[in-house]
Amino acid sequence: MKDSALLEIFAALTPWELRSFKVWLESPWFNRKTTLLRLFDYLNACRNKDKVYQLDQAYLAVFEPPYPGIARLRHEMSDLLKLLREFLVWQELAQQPLQHNFFLLHALRKRGLEKNFALVLRETENYLADENMQGAFSGNLDQFRLEIEKHQWAMRSKRDPDFSFEKMANNLNAWYVGQLLQIACIEHSQQALLHREKRGVEWIEPLLREIPGRPQEQLPGVALYYYGYHMITDPDDSEPVRIFRDLLEQHQGRLLRDEARELLMLAINHGIRRINEGDKAALQPTLDFYLLGLEKGLLQDEKGVLTKYTYNNILMNFLALQEWGKAAQFLEQYRPQLPPKEQENTYRYNLAIYHFRRGDFGTTLELLRNVNFPDAMYNLEARKMLLKIYFEQGASDALESTLENLLTWLRRHGEIGYHREMYRNLARFTGQLLRLTPGDAEGRKRLGKKIRDTPLVAERTWLLEKLKSNR
Repeated sequence: MKDSALLEIFAALTPWELRSFKVWLESPWFNRKTTLLRLFDYLNACRNKDKVYQLDQAYLAVFEPPYPGIARLRHEMSDLLKLLREFLVWQELAQQPLQHNFFLLHALRKRGLEKNFALVLRETENYLADENMQGAFSGNLDQFRLEIEKHQWAMRSKRDPDFSFEKMANNLNAWYVGQLLQIACIEHSQQALLHREKRGVEWIEPLLREIPGRPQEQLPGVALYYYGYHMITDPDDSEPVRIFRDLLEQHQGRLLRDEARELLMLAINHGIRRINEGDKAALQPTLDFYLLGLEKGLLQDEKGVLTKYTYNNILMNFLALQEWGKAAQFLEQYRPQLPPKEQENTYRYNLAIYHFRRGDFGTTLELLRNVNFPDAMYNLEARKMLLKIYFEQGASDALESTLENLLTWLRRHGEIGYHREMYRNLARFTGQLLRLTPGDAEGRKRLGKKIRDTPLVAERTWLLEKLKSNR
């Protein structure tokens, strides 16, 4: 029973949805079977008490003597699943009034109800005229669909149809170009993320040149994806980045929140990849996108909460640019927006990084003593800071202990994947560096070759720098 499609949906429902679905089941319009209500009550009781669903217990809860065969229970589960799926469709429809209106227009047109059709048509036109509800380019498809409805009404009424081909074609072209560029951005981002072989999309530009009206340049929502596409496909050209940022800042208010966030993350992730490839010129534009996201509330969730990972990423960008004052201000300003249960821990951890990068090792050590590390990667970062501090201070005993503890911790945490090998090599090479005799040129040369030739090494540059200074 635990692997059933019914339980998968049931477990995903919010408490409000569960209550609403119970009302739905109690309505004779949707359900006349008491067995389905009893099955719902059993599933809900198990969920509330965190109990495992049992097929035999469900059977006894649903049926009364004389008991039918067990196959009947599976039939009831299938019926409940169908009703639950219908409920989800209604829930989605209730949250999309525009789609609701299109279905209503279709129904009214089929019945020839002129007054009602005209009222709903006007309501839909007003809804589409609200720029905040259009999205990047979805509104163009909706405008196209509305013109089709108007034309079909005129045809049904045997009136001279006002067929606006140019208007319909322009809206359809705008939607098509926007959708094409959106999926092209997704494809290119996936290629970069997964290191996949690049697939040919060279036909896109010649195609765009043939589209009348050039919506990729004239319509802000479509232009965002056009310049976003050029931003990630031509990383050496800074102009698309600038235009993209200006467009996003000016027009994010008319985008759906998810669209605006998607576009922002397209730019941020592109910048992170460039930074990871050693392009220091990408640091400032990436930070600018982060700051834009903070200002517009796109990096926070619906409750205004900022994830600890975003908080850390922004800090690291400030530090890479050596913007010490702005980094400190950021840590304090956005501290209240961190998840409440992790707020102090996350703040202290990032403050420790800030002081570590400034060379204030004493404050760093004091802060790290008061931080818990449930997150594996944060744990590794903290151990790395301790390793470097003790190395710089020449605290050999503390460093040896830190290296031993790091290796023990790595043996217990296979879930961190390739990071385990990277940090294992960091610990191994740091230990060898620690035991290297000053003046041992041959040993230093051999160790340097090992560090350079080993594929996975955390802090490779730092190790080579320390090796060079150990003469």
